[in-house]
Amino acid sequence: MPKLTVKKDKKINLNVREILHEANVYIKENFEFSVCIFAVNMVYMLVFKTLEGGISNPLSILWLISYYIFWCFFYRYYYHLKPYLGGKEVFGSLAPSAKAMVILFLLAAMVAFLPMLPLFLGFNDVYLDIYERYLSMFDGMSSKGTTDSSLWQVLVAYGIFCLVSPMLICKPYLAWISSLRGKNASFSKVRDRTRGNYWSFVIISAMLLIPEALATQLDKMWNCRCWLDYTVSTIIFVYTNIIFAKIYDLFYLKH
Repeated sequence: MPKLTVKKDKKINLNVREILHEANVYIKENFEFSVCIFAVNMVYMLVFKTLEGGISNPLSILWLISYYIFWCFFYRYYYHLKPYLGGKEVFGSLAPSAKAMVILFLLAAMVAFLPMLPLFLGFNDVYLDIYERYLSMFDGMSSKGTTDSSLWQVLVAYGIFCLVSPMLICKPYLAWISSLRGKNASFSKVRDRTRGNYWSFVIISAMLLIPEALATQLDKMWNCRCWLDYTVSTIIFVYTNIIFAKIYDLFYLKH
């Protein structure tokens, strides 16, 4: 009797240039809708800016919920799925979102804990200087103003994030979009469909994350009070969602 094997999805190649072109064409053909999404997203950023204490403010919970619903509406409208704010689909999409957040939390905890591990193992004298340099990199990211060295440290940190983003951001995001469409939101399904495209996702992540990192540092250096940061972040985040809609189309609808 022949051995039964699980049939894998046909490999699909993610062409970065084609995806960017399709995203640009969509914006051109749906310019008014794209401008409206940008404007509403900018309003959300300005509202968040007025919240004293930022994410620590209890009102930020209401902001996050409404912001989440707003992007659910975007994808439901993009795919012409009525009702655009269907409660079943919105609540159903929370499962992959929660799973992605848990993964991100575990990674953050690992990144925070692993550098301290040699200290617990007794390598205090040898390792302490290296550990202090590691901490200084993140101090440079959060300090006001910027220097050439701290800028490079930020770029290195964002570069590392780009390398892990295919597993921690890109693929969970596709699963979330799938859940909004009422389809299979399995992470393993996304992994099977997108296999072999790791570097394409890294390139896309870098194109979206590095400009935002630069805008954040320039905002601090020029004392723009987050105006430059919020404006660039708004543009990039809207563009990011359009790009991921096109990526989803490639892996789930065209093949």
